Amino acid sequence: MTVPDVFSTSEIEFYREVVKDAIKERKQNDLRSLKEKSEYEQSFVQCQNLWEDYPVLRELTFDQRLGEIASNLLEVSKLRVWHDQALVKEAGGRETDPHHDQPYWPIRETNTITAWIPFCDVSENNGQLGFYPGSHKVEKEQFINIFSGKVEESELQEIPQIQNIKVDYQNLKIGDVSFHHGLTFHRAKPNYSNEDRIVHTVIFFEDGSTRGDEKFHFSVDRPGIKVGQIIKSDVTPLAYPIKSIPNAPKKKISDDFLTLKMLGLLPKD
Repeated sequence: MTVPDVFSTSEIEFYREVVKDAIKERKQNDLRSLKEKSEYEQSFVQCQNLWEDYPVLRELTFDQRLGEIASNLLEVSKLRVWHDQALVKEAGGRETDPHHDQPYWPIRETNTITAWIPFCDVSENNGQLGFYPGSHKVEKEQFINIFSGKVEESELQEIPQIQNIKVDYQNLKIGDVSFHHGLTFHRAKPNYSNEDRIVHTVIFFEDGSTRGDEKFHFSVDRPGIKVGQIIKSDVTPLAYPIKSIPNAPKKKISDDFLTLKMLGLLPKD
């Protein structure tokens, strides 16, 4: 679902420069060209948990306009942040393969939603986002391994949620925000333009949700949340409604993940 004019043009232009600076700083040690990156990274590169080390972007991630829309769409009263991230589909970047997000998160419940905030107009020329309408209504998680390269057509043919469904591609302009449920299958076209397509995304989940399995994820393993426990910590703070923006988590990410820090995926400190 696209919600038009959530932000003013001036707001987006301001945050765009902050995000670009953050990406540049995060990625300063990653000197690979697009062709040298994995197929997954050729779809998009990520900078996660920007709210932790960039206080200005914390204001964007916890903007109550986003939280209010997300809570209304999920029909819940309180939301927490799973994580935020910048997604960059570089100029010349390949398509994003069809998938839905919920299987990547060890959250038992499925009241999850992503706010997708573009920093430029998005069309069929620069990585247009497309959804399989109604696919979230089939509450069956299908793990699609987009991390290892292009998803084979034979694997896609085994997913009932996307069979015989026309993809609904969205044109977005600056200020618009696209929201999609964690079970909604989606994909994105290649970026044929000469400019990187940069977006900021925020993943929300219903307050009171619990950890569903032992699949590793920083959002639950970092604060030591066990299977069956409520996901509640300063790593996944309350996002809506709030009266003040939360502080960064006290526990830093272990240096066991130094490579991911050096590549800019995760905060260094």
